[in-house]
Amino acid sequence: MIKKLLIAVLTGAAACATLAGQPCPERPADKSEQARNLVLATKVRDQLEQSGATVAYVARAGIDLSQYGLVYSHIGLAWRDHPRGRWFTYHLLNTCGTRESELVDHSLEDFFNVELFTQDALVAVPSPELQLKLLKTFFSPLAPTLHERSYSMISYPFSVMYQSSNQWVLEVSAAAIAPENAINNRLQAQNWLKANGYAPFKAKVSGLLVVGSQLFSPHVRFDDHSEPEASSNVYLESTVDSVLDFMQRFDPALKRYPVRN
Repeated sequence: MIKKLLIAVLTGAAACATLAGQPCPERPADKSEQARNLVLATKVRDQLEQSGATVAYVARAGIDLSQYGLVYSHIGLAWRDHPRGRWFTYHLLNTCGTRESELVDHSLEDFFNVELFTQDALVAVPSPELQLKLLKTFFSPLAPTLHERSYSMISYPFSVMYQSSNQWVLEVSAAAIAPENAINNRLQAQNWLKANGYAPFKAKVSGLLVVGSQLFSPHVRFDDHSEPEASSNVYLESTVDSVLDFMQRFDPALKRYPVRN
C-alpha cells in the first residue's frame, strides 16, 4: 500500500513537472538538443540586434506550463555591451539538486543551453528611459543585495524567506522604477510591489503534488506561503508574464517579440 502511494505521488509529480517531481527545475541540454538550442539563441540574438536595445528581458520555455496557459518559465536581463561579450545575460539559477541559487552571467547561447520544453523564446524591449534605469540597477551593488540564496521555484512573492529566479528579476526591476532610494532590501521591494498593484500568478496545485514536492524536490518549498493558499491549494508565484505585465504598466512602450525555432 505504501509503495502504491509513493508511485502515485511520483506519477502525479511527474505529470505536473511545472512545480515538482524532478531534481532540477531546468536541466542542461543533451547533445541532441544543443544544436537546436544554438539556432534558437541565434534567432534571439538577431531579434535583439534588430531592436536597437541596450538592455532587454529574455525568456525561455524550460518546463511545461501549458496547463496554466503559460509558455515561458524563466526570465533574465540581456545587456548588449556586457564586459564579457555582446549580449550576455544576467539571471538567477537554482544549483541543480539543491535548495540554493546563484547569480550568473551567461552568453545567450548558454542561457538557452538547457533542456527546453519548447523552442519558444521571448525578447521584451523596454523604452530607452527604462533601459537606462534597468542597466543602472541590475549592474549595481543593489542587485546582489536583493538576492536570497535560499531558493524555491514557487516562492511566495511577498516573503523574504526564499526567492525564485523570476522573483529576483521582479524585485530588481521594481528597484529600477521605484523612486530613488525607496528600495534598499527585499522587504522594501516587496512592500513597494504590493503597494503598487503587482499581481502574482495564481497556480492551482493539488495536495498530492505538494506532498510529492516536499518529499522529492528540494527546489520546491511551500512553507513560506499563507494558510489561505494551503487551504485552497491556490498558490501565488512570480511568472515571466506577471513580471512583464507589471513592468508594462509603468512602461507602456515595452514591446514583446516572441521568437520560435
